[in-house]
Amino acid sequence: MKYKNRKMIPVPKHLKSILKPIGDNNSEFEITGKITCDCGSENFAIEIVADDSDYSKEQVVKVTEIDGNYFLIVKVKCNSCNKEHLIFDNDFHGWNGFVCGGDSKDQPRPSTKKWHCNKCCKSEHSMIVNIHSQGQEDFIEECGDEFDQDDWAEGFDWITIKTICNACEEVNDEWISYETM
Repeated sequence: MKYKNRKMIPVPKHLKSILKPIGDNNSEFEITGKITCDCGSENFAIEIVADDSDYSKEQVVKVTEIDGNYFLIVKVKCNSCNKEHLIFDNDFHGWNGFVCGGDSKDQPRPSTKKWHCNKCCKSEHSMIVNIHSQGQEDFIEECGDEFDQDDWAEGFDWITIKTICNACEEVNDEWISYETM
């Protein structure tokens, strides 16, 4: 069976209800969308487990080491209805998390800390997520029968998260830019 001509939007299952596509998303290799709560709000408090110690210099959030385990977790909590949504956990999402089963998958998830705008210190943000995939054919070639073919979007290779402060409009196009392979 050939997959080269398939046009599928690669939305991982955990984001299906909240990632609303924006722009040109007619490729199986990439999707960009705005995070939108089930209630319709796009205003969130961001919570992370990450290394943000060099953020003022590098403007990027990175993986953090805690007791010999490595974590990068991003959650959002809707400022309208208080519903929480998991955006990314490096031990469960992307190639290494989904296909390889992240190294810290069996560890308790560490407590998150609230992210505040670097410019105005507010915690009201919008979020745009870009997921890049090697495509369905590559997933099937690499994984064979180990996974259901419909799970190919779970094994994406890169995630980029853009944040927009809803208070001061500070934008960070690559708040997180993370290769998952």
